[in-house]
Amino acid sequence: MQRVNTATLHWKENTPVSDLFDDVYFNIAGGTDETQHVFIEGNQLNQRFKKTSSQQGFVIAETGFGTGLNFLVTRKSWLTHASPEARLHFISIEKFPLNLADIQQAWHAWPDLTDCLSELIAQYPPPLSGFHHLSFDQGRIQLTLIYGDLMEMLPQLDASVDAWFLDGFAPSKNPQMWQPILYQNMARLSHAETTFATFTVARQVRDGLSEVGFAWTKRPGFGRKREMLTGVYQAGQRRHINSPQSDLPILVIGAGLAGASTARALAEQGYEVCVLEAQKAAAMEGSGNPQGALYAKLAVQASPATSLHLHGLLYSVNQIKRLPDMNPPLASLCGVLQLATDEKEQQRQRQLSASALYPPSLVKAVDAEEASLILGATTPYSGLFFPQAGWVAPADMCRYLLDHPRITCHFDQTVVSIELEDDVWHTVSQSKHYYAQQVVVCTASDAKKIRQLQHLPIKPIRGQTSQVAATPLLPRLKTVVCGDGYISPSREQSYCFGATFDLHALGRECRDIDHQKNLQMLCKAVPEFRAITLDQCSGRTGYRCSTADYLPIVGQVAHVNDTLHAFASLRQDANSCHNKKIPRLKGLYINVGHGSKGLITCPISGELITAMISGSPMPLPNTLLKRLDPARFLLRDLARRRI
Repeated sequence: MQRVNTATLHWKENTPVSDLFDDVYFNIAGGTDETQHVFIEGNQLNQRFKKTSSQQGFVIAETGFGTGLNFLVTRKSWLTHASPEARLHFISIEKFPLNLADIQQAWHAWPDLTDCLSELIAQYPPPLSGFHHLSFDQGRIQLTLIYGDLMEMLPQLDASVDAWFLDGFAPSKNPQMWQPILYQNMARLSHAETTFATFTVARQVRDGLSEVGFAWTKRPGFGRKREMLTGVYQAGQRRHINSPQSDLPILVIGAGLAGASTARALAEQGYEVCVLEAQKAAAMEGSGNPQGALYAKLAVQASPATSLHLHGLLYSVNQIKRLPDMNPPLASLCGVLQLATDEKEQQRQRQLSASALYPPSLVKAVDAEEASLILGATTPYSGLFFPQAGWVAPADMCRYLLDHPRITCHFDQTVVSIELEDDVWHTVSQSKHYYAQQVVVCTASDAKKIRQLQHLPIKPIRGQTSQVAATPLLPRLKTVVCGDGYISPSREQSYCFGATFDLHALGRECRDIDHQKNLQMLCKAVPEFRAITLDQCSGRTGYRCSTADYLPIVGQVAHVNDTLHAFASLRQDANSCHNKKIPRLKGLYINVGHGSKGLITCPISGELITAMISGSPMPLPNTLLKRLDPARFLLRDLARRRI
């Protein structure tokens, strides 16, 4: 993810006009009527929405979000005609997103459509390339804004699209959009009942659609436009719907952040979920800290890890904005100040600021004086300030996520084995037996205790956090501060800070030497905390789960022997395996390896697992899906053994 250019425009008769393309964003004579005629009626959406079941949902993909008018008209139609339990996924790709002020000005022209304006303002993403997820109407409508060039971003999308809105500027104004790659990816993402509608009848558009299997029909256009196109995809199979199983719940093993996030995402999709946890309560392992910092450490150059962390951070931030008010709060978007406490980090931050990769709404450089004002305490260091980041109470968050009528939790249940028998997973936990068609393993490093997962390169890393009472002698922090460690503003009159990172130590007991390390890191960043003495510290230990490439393992588990056999030719020719399908264990998924980044990677990973099971649109680009694939280590090992 990196910064994208926002749209530059001017206004003509209360209608925005693109400076770059010299074209209007919508029809001056009646934008809402045009959307209704071209896209709603052109795709027969009112009738189709009425027939959409809660299990099926509906997916629309649009080329060009613009002012969002098509989304607003579609939302109104969905709320009017669809079942209250059904979900609409509206996906829109935009190369030059409008800034929030221009969006608000445009939306004020449609007061009968914009009762969701406050929801948009709260969630509107910064101008960063990638997938941005917004939720409206208590989750009934999901809007995925994909910022970036259509030719680059559409191949990154994995979804089963029911209707296409071919919008954007006209082929004569924006020929770069109407290219073969558009039609090829439309075909890739369509099924036998997928429709499209567009305002243009240009010959190149008709030919492009025909060549990939779409049948088109000319219909009367809107206003001065004599004709428009509608059509249906004729080359695909019928859409497969992964309906929730009424007899067997989905089994989630583990009740930490990964397990709780996965269970909640599944439950909100309509699935019954059974959670098994080895401990006496949720979040008693690595997710049990009282507070944790919610932020991403950005790389100076684009990398898969930075992309994942930014996607996850922005997803988690919007999730937090939808939390109910609670006392004490589950989270706070009070900002995060990442201090440069040594010369190496100072140089890195200078390079990052000079690169202009990220917009100031995401992160901005501050000197020591400004950092101290933001923090509410004196620090001698400059840093980077993330105004939209903050802290989360992981243990309480897990308990909140698991508190759902479709989720049933069973504690003191250590899973001994899982075996597939007649397409049903038979799970043994001590003397109890559980059955499920889908199982999601979220047990961090303990996942290797399961036979089918023993090949995964994961390991535990011990960490100890410290806590002290927030007495009047200590500063009152206004934001999270990170240096070598972290500390958040106090919660329930207590400060939580840390954490150690120990590859070799074992044991659950807290050690004074680790409290001392945490104090040293804290006092280096914020010297006013030197009033804390070692005897005032309490704390806890936990184990992060780390992977060989420091990225999580999220997805359907590969069948080891079948994969090794199918991809054996990697030893001779990597290209020969390019299009081969990885053999999978039916119904077995995993979500582990989040290290110290679980607050920003677990929520979106839970949504990813849910999308894989339900068949709903994937929340991450295809390049990241491959980076998280549980099979990646098997393929890398084979490639390294090439003769």
